[in-house]
Amino acid sequence: MTVWYDTTAVFGDGDVVLRTVVVTVCVHVVLRGAAVCRWCCTNRRTHGGHHCSLEVCSGGVGSVRSSAINVVKILRVLRVLRPLRAINRAKGLKHVVQCVFVAIRTIGNIVIVTTLLQFMFACIGVQLFKGKFYYCTDSSKQTQADCRGTYILYKDGNVGKPERAQRTWENSDFNFDDVLQGMMALFAVSTFEGWPGLLYRAIDSHAEDVGPIYNYRVVISIFFIIYIIIIAFFMMNIFVGFVIVTFQEQGEQEYKNCELDKNQRQCVEYALKARPLRRYIPKNPYQYKVWYVVNSTYFEYLMFTLILLNTICLAMQHHGQSTSFNKAMNILNMLFTGLFTVEMILKLIAFKPRVRSAPFLSC
Repeated sequence: MTVWYDTTAVFGDGDVVLRTVVVTVCVHVVLRGAAVCRWCCTNRRTHGGHHCSLEVCSGGVGSVRSSAINVVKILRVLRVLRPLRAINRAKGLKHVVQCVFVAIRTIGNIVIVTTLLQFMFACIGVQLFKGKFYYCTDSSKQTQADCRGTYILYKDGNVGKPERAQRTWENSDFNFDDVLQGMMALFAVSTFEGWPGLLYRAIDSHAEDVGPIYNYRVVISIFFIIYIIIIAFFMMNIFVGFVIVTFQEQGEQEYKNCELDKNQRQCVEYALKARPLRRYIPKNPYQYKVWYVVNSTYFEYLMFTLILLNTICLAMQHHGQSTSFNKAMNILNMLFTGLFTVEMILKLIAFKPRVRSAPFLSC
């Protein structure tokens, strides 16, 4: 329903009073839940006056009420946080939550260092790759000037389904055209999600505004390797290690009033839990000699050397090896197999075979 008022006839050219009245009426009506009002003035002149309309929308209250109900429903979802009250009753959970909050308060320095390193690598990436990730959808074209017209595209690599496609000059989704774009690309690398595609595009990068060339700069992969080692491995492990140290410090808060320090408490705990070591020593003199040889340090070094040599022989094998090389490898494999068999026999003699029943057989 729309009500029209002639502002010239009633209030003259000053419709401020009318606007005030209309707003007051609308607020009163909305609060009573009757309707939603909308004020509209037009510049049209009819009989010499401005015309303003007060439009009463009877369907507006339903939308207001529905939006309010949706807000209430969203707030009701917060009821899922009620189980967190059990944290105060569970000692272990309480320590974990305290550790998280303490770590958040004091982890700012690590975040700053990580951000600075990210910024430094992004600056280096801009110098190496700015404008070099552009490519034409037709891989036979290398420049934007040549990337025009149409070309034949075989759908799904099937030569029996040729299609005509438009050539377009595009840029990679992740690029190093500026520092912010570089930081975003490096962040994607640090997540290990889809970063090989960015690595291959960097290796194929040629020059600014020129399409890629296959394996043009393989050595540039060192940049990504160093970044992953420093950021993804080193800095992320610092985050984890800091949280672990914080958790340990929170656990030590329980003993802050104890007269013993940490090392003294560990010594007391070790003394209480210590048990005598049990070692098998054969009584048979001949078996004892074998047992003594097997447990000697020289025997351990000898077996370690044989294992190392066997590993080297396995690593020397390659595709296209000669017949004489195959024969030599076979002889060495048989030799190592025999030596390891002798080791097994000596240890069986020294320690005696022991048969333990499986859990499912003792039922």
